[in-house]
Amino acid sequence: MIKRYFKIFAISTLLVSFAASCDGLLDTEPTVAASSDQIIQSASGMDAVLTSAYARIRSDNMYRYWIMAGPEVLADNSELHPVNSGRFGTQAENAHGSHFTTGLWSTAYRLINEANIIINGADETETSQSHRDRLKGEALFLRGMAYHEMLRVYAYEPNHPKINDWNEGVIMRTEPTLGLSAADRRPRGTVLDGYQQAEMDFLDALELLEGNDRGSVYFADVAAVHAGLARLYLYWERWADALNHAEEAFSRAKGGLVDFNDYDNIFDILPNPESIFELSFDTFHGSSGSLNAVTHPPPGWFDALPSAELLALYDDEDLRNNLFEVHTDGYPYILKYTGTVGQNTDHLPVFRVAEMLLIQAEAHYELDDEEAAVEALELLRSHRGLEEYETAPAGEALLEEIYDERRRELAFEGHRWFDLKRRAMDVPKPAVNLNPDVPWDDVRILAPLSDTQVENNEHLNQNPGY
Repeated sequence: MIKRYFKIFAISTLLVSFAASCDGLLDTEPTVAASSDQIIQSASGMDAVLTSAYARIRSDNMYRYWIMAGPEVLADNSELHPVNSGRFGTQAENAHGSHFTTGLWSTAYRLINEANIIINGADETETSQSHRDRLKGEALFLRGMAYHEMLRVYAYEPNHPKINDWNEGVIMRTEPTLGLSAADRRPRGTVLDGYQQAEMDFLDALELLEGNDRGSVYFADVAAVHAGLARLYLYWERWADALNHAEEAFSRAKGGLVDFNDYDNIFDILPNPESIFELSFDTFHGSSGSLNAVTHPPPGWFDALPSAELLALYDDEDLRNNLFEVHTDGYPYILKYTGTVGQNTDHLPVFRVAEMLLIQAEAHYELDDEEAAVEALELLRSHRGLEEYETAPAGEALLEEIYDERRRELAFEGHRWFDLKRRAMDVPKPAVNLNPDVPWDDVRILAPLSDTQVENNEHLNQNPGY
């Protein structure tokens, strides 16, 4: 039985002042405090907790721009405009200690805590069983997402060559923290602990959301959960599982693969017609942390440009060239985030059907079915204005083509750094900035934990080299 003494800070001004005063105190700063049992028992109260959890994943520290833009700047898909706001400067240089924002850790745990409240308390909510199941299913999906995002940033993958040297993942919490007195300090679990928890969350969510979703790509449904599992298994190198769930996500998605001959820019359509799961934003958030502001000319910051190396990957006939423009100052920018919702505001596709095709291609390759891998690539290419390969790539050349296709298709959607990291590949850098490549076994591959988090938790080990 969950304790019944709390109030949801996320729906009151008390949250703002409390969070500001306690920021960094613990990795699991509570989002609830002593009050009453009304929130758990109330359907509207639990809906409010879930809404707050969705807001966490949309924050600056997560998908609003860090998870999407950070992996491009840390690797070779993006170079900085010579006149910029100062954002991403040290990330572009891969300076020691400069990686993802340390706010990702605390934001993810706030999300996890709210998900835990729902998962552990929904059976007591006074509503229909289908509503209780949907509350739990969406919360499990969000918790699985949060754990995998932290593992991508702060830990190696289960089969990474460095895993025997450093096997620490993230702190595992599946019970809600209902007040500061209940917030304990504990060590990080293993990498496998984290992957298994995310897997369990997604699998449990599948059962609860089957035929029980909101009918919108803006909320978790079965296709989104399959997509989360496909990406998790891709990183885990469980190729058959990755293939199975990528196929399920592709076939069950509300969106479908779009022929670029029919649309100038699918990212200007709300929702994106290829979206499986998409985060919605409104103009209330303004320009702070906006991908539009990050990537676009004034009045945007115009910080993160597509690199010359990325642009050189596209054939002349590739209709994805239409997703890039050149500003009057001669520098290119990407048109995936054009302020479609309003000034400096766009919706963000987290999972698209195109990614699921690329996961299928990589999984087929690893399962020694190169013909099927090529077929998956050619299906995507045929919708991007390209003909079949004159001579289909094979062997190592095919794997390289899969990675090039991931760069072309998923540019500025938050994948490049992680693709190189999970494959234990050196990270190349754009030539223009003269920054050296980052070796695959460099300490900078993992992000450092916040010094404040480590100092306030004697059981929390910092990542090596920091």
